[in-house]
Amino acid sequence: MIQIPKIIKSRLIFFWISSFVLASALYYTLWLLTPYHHVFGALYRMFLYHFAFPLQYIMIPCFFYGIFATVFTNSFRNKNWIGRVFITIIIIILTILLSSPFGGMLWHFHDMQAGYFPKDWVYKMIYKGFSWGIQIGWYIILLSIPYNIICAIGCYFLTEKGVELYDKKQSW
Repeated sequence: MIQIPKIIKSRLIFFWISSFVLASALYYTLWLLTPYHHVFGALYRMFLYHFAFPLQYIMIPCFFYGIFATVFTNSFRNKNWIGRVFITIIIIILTILLSSPFGGMLWHFHDMQAGYFPKDWVYKMIYKGFSWGIQIGWYIILLSIPYNIICAIGCYFLTEKGVELYDKKQSW
């Protein structure tokens, strides 16, 4: 079995939990402030499962953000602010690329719950959900203004805080 150092585990858990709590708090704050409570973007005539189950859709990118923020911690630490912005952009792009297919799968799961589960439900959820997520998931994220912009800025500062926090713990 692969042994993961304790500092990496705790950093990963920090990024997962803090990003989920902050992204959820931001969602509900914007939910109160936006007309018709439309925080996330949507395509015309799209069923709005991500409005009905926002925390599930928030959890997916937070999961991948935690992994990438942990992986890029050393690179982030060793850069000036321009390099850190560039690494943050890389983390965001990778998070979107890996989150979108899983968001599409979750959307198809919710769609089947709303209607019926066909005989080939696994195929539909995995193949169609995965491919639709790749095709339009990034676009839904792009349409989710101002949520996406605030989250991108928060991604930078949360990654910086995680680097700072665990550098202090290692120096003890």
